[in-house]
Amino acid sequence: MYPQLAIEAAAQSDVGRRRSHNEDSFAALPCLGLFMVADGLGGNAAGEVASRMAIEVVKSCIEEDDDLEDTWPYGMTRPHDRDEVRLVLSVRRANRVIYEASQRQDEMRGMATTFAGVLLGPGMAYIAHVGDSRVYRMRGGQLERLTRDHTLLEELLRDGDGAMAALEALSDRANAVTRALGCDESVAIESRVEATAPGDVFLVCSDGLWGPVSEERIAGVLLAHQELSLAASLLIDLANEHGGPDNVTCVLARLGGG
Repeated sequence: MYPQLAIEAAAQSDVGRRRSHNEDSFAALPCLGLFMVADGLGGNAAGEVASRMAIEVVKSCIEEDDDLEDTWPYGMTRPHDRDEVRLVLSVRRANRVIYEASQRQDEMRGMATTFAGVLLGPGMAYIAHVGDSRVYRMRGGQLERLTRDHTLLEELLRDGDGAMAALEALSDRANAVTRALGCDESVAIESRVEATAPGDVFLVCSDGLWGPVSEERIAGVLLAHQELSLAASLLIDLANEHGGPDNVTCVLARLGGG
């Protein structure tokens, strides 16, 4: 593991205004440089189980580290990408654990979860995600989304010609998630690596935040409030003021250093 980085962090989650229980799970672990959100899918509280499993498995894998060595595809990446591979393999393991659990227990069958996570190392941020939970970065007063949603809407938009006609025909399903952990034995995990700078703020959140609250409003809160715990609380409040249609979770991490 790296020497501990100077990272401030805050996190908050809320059930929202229209749900009876919270199926989001999260972790803010400055000691590991690891920040995650998982949004559970599936009835009978199975979504809550899946999201909690995702967070726990990834955390355990990053902590233990050596357990992933045997499956690390050394020939596939450059040495400085090792942490990206480490994070992706941890999420891959979480997918397998959730899928196998759903196959063993009838009451858990069909459970799944989105996942978005950031692993911060010296000078670099390693990002992995599946589904429609998002990672943003605030830098120089600008909020930038670092993930693209795995939803029918975004896939159709990427297809180009004919996309709008298809969207009109499928408007009630446009926001359906097309990828999640636990649905199948394997899943395509999207990842990226970004250089970091002192003062960068990373926001990891479920769709309960970015759905009802515009990116402009999110950026405004982060610009106006340097105290991360207050910013997290205000973002949750904004989501609920806009109807609170879903569970809402946000995790914030700010890099220190000169």
